[in-house]
Amino acid sequence: PTKLVFQTPDGQSLENLAVRPSSKLLITSTMSSTLYTLDPTAANATLDEVVTFPDANCLTGIAEYRPDVYAVVASVLNTTSVTAVPGSVVIWSLDLTSGGPPTTRRAARIPQSVLANGLSVVPGDPDLVLAADSVLGLAFEVNVRTGAVRVLIQDAAMTPIGPSGPPPALGINGLHVRAGVLYFTNSQRGTFSRVPLGGGAVQELGTGEFDDFTLDDAGRAWVATNPGALTRFTRLKNGTWDEEIVVNTVLNGPSSAAFGRDGARETKILYMT
Repeated sequence: PTKLVFQTPDGQSLENLAVRPSSKLLITSTMSSTLYTLDPTAANATLDEVVTFPDANCLTGIAEYRPDVYAVVASVLNTTSVTAVPGSVVIWSLDLTSGGPPTTRRAARIPQSVLANGLSVVPGDPDLVLAADSVLGLAFEVNVRTGAVRVLIQDAAMTPIGPSGPPPALGINGLHVRAGVLYFTNSQRGTFSRVPLGGGAVQELGTGEFDDFTLDDAGRAWVATNPGALTRFTRLKNGTWDEEIVVNTVLNGPSSAAFGRDGARETKILYMT
């Protein structure tokens, strides 16, 4: 079963989300530089402001790299070209551990980025996050402690095919790392794939109108699928992957997914924007 938790009254798009240890949600929007929070367990959930990042009009990826400390992608988005104004892409660090007012810090700049989108932590290294650039077709590795940035991986499977219709042509969108393997979606190519971080060939796992996704403890991928579906990928014993649409036509332009965290019941609830 699915349940509508909250809908913006003004049609503002909600882009990505992270789930706090309390299971409260942190939500970004490509139409605002304000990060929002929402309590999905409340009877009448409201979208409340957490912090507004300066020198930006758009937030995309968000990832928890230390307990209740988050990396957030902010930029100045050119709404005509749907690309970031050159030099405007910043990774911010947001610390919510005190329980009081949030603490923010500009962790890194990515001046070469054209459209930083999905964001993921690197298991085993709390200083590193990966940022997908949907136009350049690559993943940046960002050290949120030192601010160092480098291209970690670039592959043709991550690039957009080329312009088709109105902008943008988005390649790699969501990305997550599990057991040394990078999983990623490519929105324009309509693929969900994986590639070893240590080097190797890209393996295409399935096709669809994919946006961002999450991985569960069993290694299954739950992928937001346009125009209104949720697709689950399960690795079978023979090494192949089963692709199954588990929710269809209920959602409206799904863009991301994340599981609850606070208690056994919450960990079985998947939240989506």
